[in-house]
Amino acid sequence: MIPADPGADRQAVAARDTPDPEVRAAGLATPLSEVVSREPLLVPPATTVADVAMAMREGHHSCAVVTSEPVGIVTNGDLARVLAERRPSDIPVRHVMTSPVHVLPAAAPLIRGLLLMLDEGIEHVPVVRGDRVVRVVTDVDVMRQQSASPLLVADRIRRAGSGGLHDSALPDVSTDLAGAAASLLAVGVDGLRIAAVVASLRDALTVRMLQLAERELGPPHCPYAWLALGSQGRMEQLLHSDQDTALAYAEPTAQAGEYFAALAERVTNGLAAAGVPRCPGGFMATAWCRPLDEWRRTFLGWLDEPDAQRLLDAQVFLDLRPVAGGLDVGVLDRALARGRNRPGIQLALAQTARRFAPRAGRLGRVRTDRLAPADVKLRGTVPIVMLGRLYGLAAGSPERTTAGRLRAAAAADLISADAADTLLDAYAVLLSNRLATELGGRTGDRASAQAMILSARQGRELLAALRAVRTALQASALTYPDPG
Repeated sequence: MIPADPGADRQAVAARDTPDPEVRAAGLATPLSEVVSREPLLVPPATTVADVAMAMREGHHSCAVVTSEPVGIVTNGDLARVLAERRPSDIPVRHVMTSPVHVLPAAAPLIRGLLLMLDEGIEHVPVVRGDRVVRVVTDVDVMRQQSASPLLVADRIRRAGSGGLHDSALPDVSTDLAGAAASLLAVGVDGLRIAAVVASLRDALTVRMLQLAERELGPPHCPYAWLALGSQGRMEQLLHSDQDTALAYAEPTAQAGEYFAALAERVTNGLAAAGVPRCPGGFMATAWCRPLDEWRRTFLGWLDEPDAQRLLDAQVFLDLRPVAGGLDVGVLDRALARGRNRPGIQLALAQTARRFAPRAGRLGRVRTDRLAPADVKLRGTVPIVMLGRLYGLAAGSPERTTAGRLRAAAAADLISADAADTLLDAYAVLLSNRLATELGGRTGDRASAQAMILSARQGRELLAALRAVRTALQASALTYPDPG
């Protein structure tokens, strides 16, 4: 039995098999069955690991498909683990395979395989026709088809910096990210999905920076956690998104403080050199680096004695997500969760979100004729993010993404499922417009970028998206009314 296609979800892929010459040139619309021509290596589940390894070596295969029920897969990495763990080589392959596996139909475009690899962190995707595996597409196959593949960017990041944090290869990452984002946008992948890809690549870049910094400074003195905040924490980053980071460490000692301050300085500088702008508001690990228990007290102070500035700070930290390091920061999640029982904080979040409502004309209609590119963020994506934070907090959800928060709110009957879907569709449109502006602005042609946003089709989509935002903000006032 072949597992259900995981790419069928409406957010998994927005790409289509289209005759657009630019899309064809990018290679992302190529059917998966045409990406590779060789037959896959198929082995019965009782085959020994030694025999599978020999067959893979002789046939120059990086994986073998196990004809079990359901289908399994074994890769070079699995065989390496068997060797490292000193397990016997005559054990059946069914004991070391991965099963079930994600598969895609033969007619699916290459973009489906690319996004599945990025989503699941895998390097092999079996391709099926009916109930039969007919091909296996690998990350190498994707890279060969598309020079601007996000997988290729990830590989470059992993290899970058062999000469240290100042390696000349690191500043090229921003250009690589732009190329990958442009290729995805060209085949119709929506902005929300592309933002997740950009964020995952920024995560990989951060991890690489930390590895290089630790190589220079020596191993850390105690466990720590590098935290992503804001759009990076939500996995919703665009190309111009700046650094929003923090660092927590276990031991409140002077020695640890000095080490992690130096670590934060090196990584922050390295990210800036690689094209990730510094945060103008100062939300970076260089300023927000402290012991875990001090973080906990800070969070409780924001919630117990809220004021305008503290709530602004707390909003950014509602998105925190560990990116690297072994320190468990669950205590911070539990501290922030106390906001669910603070109606005053929820009201303040709702009121703040409504301050960014899209402007209306004389008859209450949303206007786009004079909408500057910056307003697409300020009057569009910002209030959606704030509503996600509000409803996620009210639902007591641990979700970090805006989509996860809004769906959790719908499940808790705080908003309707239709309202959540409408708002997420609007969010995807607005992020796509912002991304198109960023990509157009890379050439210095700001007028062209603005025209891109206000073209006939995108203008209609933009108007509908902003109307959805305004409607959602008005609805929030029913639950969280303004005083007086």
